[in-house]
Amino acid sequence: MDLLAQYSDSEGEEAKAKAKATSTLPTGAAPKAVSRKPIAGVDLALLPSVDAAPHVDTIGLGAVTQWAYNTADKRILTNPTIAALSKPLQGPLEEGKCSLEQNYNNHKMGRVEKAAMSKFAFDQQYLTFHNYGYAANPCKNIPEGEEMIVSTEAEFQEGRGIWDKPRKRQRLEGPDMPDADRPGKGHAESAKWGGFIDGDVVRKQLEVEVKAREEEVARRAEEERAVEGEERETKERVTSIFHGNKETDYAGRSWIENKTNITKDVDDKQCFLPKKWVHTWSGHTMGVQKIKWFPKTAHLLLSAGMDGKIMIWDYHNQRKCLRSYMGHDQAVRDIAFTADGRRFYSVSYDKNVQYWDTETGQIISTFTNKKTPFCVSVHPDPSQQNVIVTGCSNKKAVQWDSNTCTIVQEYDEHMGAVNTVTICEDGKRLLTSSDDKKMFLWEFGIPVVIKHIAEPTMHSIPQIVVSPDEKYLIGQSMDNKIIAYEAFGRFKFIARKTFKGHLNSGYAITPGWSADGRWVMSGDADGKLWFWDWAKCKNYRVLKAHDGVCTGCLWHPIQTSRVVSCGWDGAIKLWD
Repeated sequence: MDLLAQYSDSEGEEAKAKAKATSTLPTGAAPKAVSRKPIAGVDLALLPSVDAAPHVDTIGLGAVTQWAYNTADKRILTNPTIAALSKPLQGPLEEGKCSLEQNYNNHKMGRVEKAAMSKFAFDQQYLTFHNYGYAANPCKNIPEGEEMIVSTEAEFQEGRGIWDKPRKRQRLEGPDMPDADRPGKGHAESAKWGGFIDGDVVRKQLEVEVKAREEEVARRAEEERAVEGEERETKERVTSIFHGNKETDYAGRSWIENKTNITKDVDDKQCFLPKKWVHTWSGHTMGVQKIKWFPKTAHLLLSAGMDGKIMIWDYHNQRKCLRSYMGHDQAVRDIAFTADGRRFYSVSYDKNVQYWDTETGQIISTFTNKKTPFCVSVHPDPSQQNVIVTGCSNKKAVQWDSNTCTIVQEYDEHMGAVNTVTICEDGKRLLTSSDDKKMFLWEFGIPVVIKHIAEPTMHSIPQIVVSPDEKYLIGQSMDNKIIAYEAFGRFKFIARKTFKGHLNSGYAITPGWSADGRWVMSGDADGKLWFWDWAKCKNYRVLKAHDGVCTGCLWHPIQTSRVVSCGWDGAIKLWD
């Protein structure tokens, strides 16, 4: 009964709320009907009426709808994206069309319509407008007096067109004019052209003029080549300058002859370390890269400079320069005498190998393989002084025949530029070193490597010198050391013979031996001259020799305590 009383009270409240909602509806609006489903065992008349849908206020809905969809109003009450605004119009498609937009545009810049004008007519009017300053007006309804468009840039030439332009002809006057074309001859063709000639005649005349001009150019070029040839011959003739008074003495002996009584008797003498600076030969304007003694007697000293000159100096007497050899255009890298000393070879950075006559200073031959040669070695056999081997920048050691100036053999197993070529065992073996940190041993004349000398800790060796007894060789290693090998047989590395203390990394410094093989010497990057004992590998003396890099040193083969050094300061110094 209590439950029924609660339902009764709630039903009264629902009736009041319903009456209130009905009073707030606009005129003519009917209240929403509420459907009730029967519930088993419950009298629906006793239950309150409940609506589950939310109440929506529709006052003024009609006015808003009319204002939002008014097509005459240009205002946009929404905020569409650019993609939505740029979408193509959609609608019923017609045959052969993809969208409604194609009715309005057929080009990205708008609508393009075909004109009723052929390409020929358009080109004609275009060229006429740009050449003669006028063209026909393309408008459909042309007012009277505006049938022509006049250009403001081109000169206006009314009545002339591009098709009736007269041909240009050349008029011949004087003796070149044919008799048939002269006025008054009565020739029909001459009367027709009035003294002008046709294009074929003009073409022939132009060909004659061009041919005459080419002949003139060829003649001038030949004259220039002749002048250059004379200058070249003059330059070739003046490849050497003798600095002495006479090239022969009172007895008719040449200046290269040894006129002293000093003989080679060092075999029973002991070599001693030099102590002081005795003399300086000055003449090179740049650094000196290489020095060589005259074979056997050592009474002359040959030097190769970075100024492109080769000079030979007198060791005895006045100790002055006797002759200058000026055949190279760039720095000279290496020089080598033949067995008798009357001739020598030189290699330079100008990529040339030159064969010189020591006495006269004339160039016997010049040959090249278009690569920079870094070293040159002459075959020790007196009967094969025309055979030389050069190490080149193209990773090859090249064997030449200086008589024919041809390449005989190429040794091309290295992976870097070949720095040294050493001929050992009386010309039977060939040892090469390269920037690839390897040394290869070859049979002379056979381009097959018979021994590889390479270690993981090995550095490149830019200079190698053989001992006086030809049993050992020393190499200037780039790790500030001088290492030694056997110069025969297996060319075994002598690990205990290592000379260090100097600074040579980065420079191709030539080491040296004493005449008795007791001492090993070398320059360094600081201009010092170092001396080691061959047996003990101990440094005994260091001399400050040059201002720059000391690039080479030679021990005199006869005078047991005389040493000659050269450097990048351009000086050659004698030590005793």
